[in-house]
Amino acid sequence: MSKLKLLPIIIEVVGVAVVGTGIGVELATHADIGWATVTIGSCLVAIGGVIWGKFVKGGRL
Repeated sequence: MSKLKLLPIIIEVVGVAVVGTGIGVELATHADIGWATVTIGSCLVAIGGVIWGKFVKGGRL
């Protein structure tokens, strides 16, 4: 697997980790930063999916 194909996978894995961290922060502290962290993680997962679908599956990478 080429390094460029790993980019969207890494972005999605980081996004999942950020979502998990946000859920943990929210459960532990009930702070709004937990929801913001979950939102940022969700955006990272979506960005990774778009990169994968648009470029990798589209044959551009």
